Amino acid sequence: MTAGTDDREDGGDAIRYRDIVEHHPFLVVCYRPDTTILYANATAADFFGGPLVGRRWLELLPQEARTANRRQLADYAPDRPSATIESPAPRADGALRWLQWNTRAFFDADGRLAHLQSVGADVTEAREARLALERSEAELAEAQQIAHLGSWVSDFTTDEIRWSDEVYRIFGLERDEWGATHEAFLQAVHPDDRERVQRAVEAALDPDGPRYDIEHRITRPDGEVRHVYQRGNVDFDEAGTPLRMAGVVLDITERREAEQALDYLGRHDALTELANRTGFLQRLEAALAEGDEVAVVQLGLDRFRTLNEGIGHAGGDALLQQAARRLENSLAAGEEAARVGGDEFAVLVPVRDESELTLTAERLLRPFRTLFEHRGAEYYLPASAGVAVAPGDATDAAALLQCAAAAMNRCKGEGGNGLRFHDRELNDHARARITLEAKLRRAVEQGEGFFLHFQPMVEATTRRITGAEALLRWCDDAGEVHSPGSFIPILEQTGLITDLGRWILANACHQCRAWRKAGLPPIRMAVNLAAPQFRDPAIAETVEEVLGEAGLAAGDLELEVTERMLMTDVPGVMQTLGQFREIGARLSLDDFGTGYSSLAYLRHFPFDSLKIDRAFVGDLDNGGGPLVRAILGLGESLGVETVAEGVEEPHECEFLERHGCHALQGFLFARPQPPATFADLLARPALRADG
Repeated sequence: MTAGTDDREDGGDAIRYRDIVEHHPFLVVCYRPDTTILYANATAADFFGGPLVGRRWLELLPQEARTANRRQLADYAPDRPSATIESPAPRADGALRWLQWNTRAFFDADGRLAHLQSVGADVTEAREARLALERSEAELAEAQQIAHLGSWVSDFTTDEIRWSDEVYRIFGLERDEWGATHEAFLQAVHPDDRERVQRAVEAALDPDGPRYDIEHRITRPDGEVRHVYQRGNVDFDEAGTPLRMAGVVLDITERREAEQALDYLGRHDALTELANRTGFLQRLEAALAEGDEVAVVQLGLDRFRTLNEGIGHAGGDALLQQAARRLENSLAAGEEAARVGGDEFAVLVPVRDESELTLTAERLLRPFRTLFEHRGAEYYLPASAGVAVAPGDATDAAALLQCAAAAMNRCKGEGGNGLRFHDRELNDHARARITLEAKLRRAVEQGEGFFLHFQPMVEATTRRITGAEALLRWCDDAGEVHSPGSFIPILEQTGLITDLGRWILANACHQCRAWRKAGLPPIRMAVNLAAPQFRDPAIAETVEEVLGEAGLAAGDLELEVTERMLMTDVPGVMQTLGQFREIGARLSLDDFGTGYSSLAYLRHFPFDSLKIDRAFVGDLDNGGGPLVRAILGLGESLGVETVAEGVEEPHECEFLERHGCHALQGFLFARPQPPATFADLLARPALRADG
């Protein structure tokens, strides 16, 4: 499902829930522990005759009802978060009505009562009906008509169940559509609730068992699912044998929908439709309880308060909504976003590798560095990010969010528009990573500091140079030459390698052509393709253009790809490799054995050579010989050339030659060389094993 689809569905849900709550026939009220009302729907306001927000809940009730409500308030606890009570209340017209309140209490991370949410139904008639039922069964039919409360009797001597007309209406059945047996009743119960209902019936049929008192779902013949509440009493004979059970059933579907809608609004931010602080902490607590390794990235908009004062609250709200959508659209799989403050957001991030958290935070910050627009005007609204990681920084949700907030505030205090880790060591690593990325980005944009070295590939039997692998090097503007392992992963992760890729291809091909024009022996030039390059739809066209510009035959260029790149989109990979084959370029599978490729796929890929990874070559002394022999045998069976990388010892060279490896590459023959030095090697008839 796309992010856009999620936005539409989440927005629709939020609107629907708000509409359900605001216009529901039941009274919906949210209030603090001191009973100050935070929210009341239109039904509640109409009932009591005016706006209720800010008033004390208890002040709306008669004196005799306040004591019971105070007692109930004191009884709520994390393990007792809900209760149902009936109490009288004066309606706006002066009539005293009985309301049944289903109340749920919410607690903060320290177990303190935070707020309460109540859904109330006018049960005056139902209460009268219930009292009438106790006084006389003769009044039952009229009471049911008033209260819309169905009654039933199960006769165990005849195995027959009798329903009142209201029960048939609740279940959506006609009299001739129902078998009037316990089995027929269970068929009307929702499949997921049948076992629980059956256990409740069996327990009630024990003289020492509990009363039959249960909520469950039913499925009507048209497929509609409804929620009902049932309560019943059992009559036993002197021997304890159940004779009959009589009870009532009440359709509570609308009440449950209102409670669910209220619960949704209690966990989501009304403006942005993201999770709110409460919902985020609940999700974070669940992730920590499951033992997941997670991080929290908290983001705060650096200039929002000043901007909000300048354009007004309506404009500020519009920008916050834009910020929420941008943040949502930047989330990766498994990440969850929330609005945790006025201009602050938080993202729950699964941790796979702490070294990737800097990239993650930068990805989340990037959307805020693009201008926002509102009513034709543009606004710059960058953000600061703070990162905290569990369990190193904290082990509970509230503390972890607090650590992320502290790191974010530290970033704001240092100028903003960046990120800080709560952990100092990670912070230093992040600073170094960001500094290096900035230098690389500037070097790529200016086309400065990059150069190529070349390492020879030699024929195993003759030691004659048959090819060269082009290897990227970088010298920054301070004159420091960086190792490839420090900067090439950043080029790939940021996509900068795509901009640099054509330069690498062109320089390698031109150098190969230059050696040949100088009268040196012809060789193949091998160039590694990074994953972002390989996924570029125009890569084959780029290769063909570079070959033409360099005047190099396509067969003298060998493109190296890794196994991991092959398994992302097999049909697309096959198409790209086929285009390379049509051009005439050679194809090599690099780092063979370290990825995830399937041999079933491998035999269909049009490769000319397999490169045995240096890890296997270096492991010959530790039992790696059989694996290397197997790879060499696979290459022979597929009819492709085999090349061993990382050859550093004479005995490795002897082993590989003896078992049929075609070409060797490694420090034993030569380290990567500048073009001029490589030309000297190329002029030799063969390379000695010591280079």
